[in-house]
Amino acid sequence: MYLLVFLALVTVAVTLSQIISFARMYRYVENELKEPLSDYIPPLAVILPCKGLDPGFRENIEKLLEQDYSVGGKINFEIIFSVASDTDPAYPVLKEILENQTRIPYKLIVAGINSQRAQKINNQLEALKVVSDRAEVLAFVDSDVIARNDFLRHLIGRLQTTDVGATTGYRFYIPSSNYQLASLIRSIWNRVSAWEMASPSYCFAWGGAMAIKRSVFAQAKVAEHWDCAADDDLSLTTAVKALGLKVHFVPQCLVASFGDAPTTEIVEWTNRQLILTKVYYPKLWRRAILRAGIMALWLIAVITCAVALITSQENIYLQGLLAGLSILPIELYFLNKGQALWQKVLTDRREEIDKTFWGFCLAIPFAHLVLPWMTLYSLCTNRIQWRGVTYELRSPSETIVV
Repeated sequence: MYLLVFLALVTVAVTLSQIISFARMYRYVENELKEPLSDYIPPLAVILPCKGLDPGFRENIEKLLEQDYSVGGKINFEIIFSVASDTDPAYPVLKEILENQTRIPYKLIVAGINSQRAQKINNQLEALKVVSDRAEVLAFVDSDVIARNDFLRHLIGRLQTTDVGATTGYRFYIPSSNYQLASLIRSIWNRVSAWEMASPSYCFAWGGAMAIKRSVFAQAKVAEHWDCAADDDLSLTTAVKALGLKVHFVPQCLVASFGDAPTTEIVEWTNRQLILTKVYYPKLWRRAILRAGIMALWLIAVITCAVALITSQENIYLQGLLAGLSILPIELYFLNKGQALWQKVLTDRREEIDKTFWGFCLAIPFAHLVLPWMTLYSLCTNRIQWRGVTYELRSPSETIVV
């Protein structure tokens, strides 16, 4: 009887939570897409730290160099590319691309190594030293971001709103149609996380595409937050929110990413996201832990009902099992609605999103089997792997390269 009541209550709670979260996200995205392109085009410095060659690296760099961000026909942004060493595979490719273009002012710097912070952050901090004095806004992007040609204008435009401290895009993983289970589960996890971006309380900056006024960057002391850190975006988030300012999600800056990867890499990626959130944005991490704890208990209760039904054949366990599993068709409904929502944003990826629908339908039950435990694992460690380097995150201001 207790299992039946528990499973019924969890089903109702999860359903209500998904209705509220999805409705909020849907309204938010719809309203944002109606906003006209802003004419706020201040002098901008784009900082792009590089390590290795991500899928589509050359294409992404070329699209960044083709951005429509100009005033009176004159380009109004510069790009600073930063690598740790000139032996990095990205360095010769960048040199080749940049030597053949004269449209965008740029700098290519070698940042060196700093064992007290993440390499990405070291690349960014070194790049900040060579930003031109005229730049009023800073944008930080990743080399695996495929950008529409008005990407920068959308990302920067909302910064003219007085209560907005930073703007952000977000990543949208699209697995190939081969239904690789681990890739599908990561994409599900990432999509559910995207629902938080419509919440003023929980919205966070994403390091693949985030922008901030230079004056706010200084006022929030972001560089000081980064000095001994392993994370750029969540530490920027907490610094900006400490000023009483918001992080604003820009749906037009949602970027599609190649979603396939080996299972070990995806487990490493998920673990890294959770531990970084634990250290740099504990408010959001506690929310994830609470949800994972409830879903872990739900899973245990469902399995208990299934075993009890097989061994005892009592009807009460069948009712409990049906109550618990009724979550799945509800989630399929929101998956279908979500597909339509993201297709409105990623109009050039409609077919690719369509192709993965049935794969996601099959992956949802498996996501319930593994994601709660992957989330709860972050309770046990503060150690992460990032691009071949192991970091121990002892606090937001202390990072050890292991």
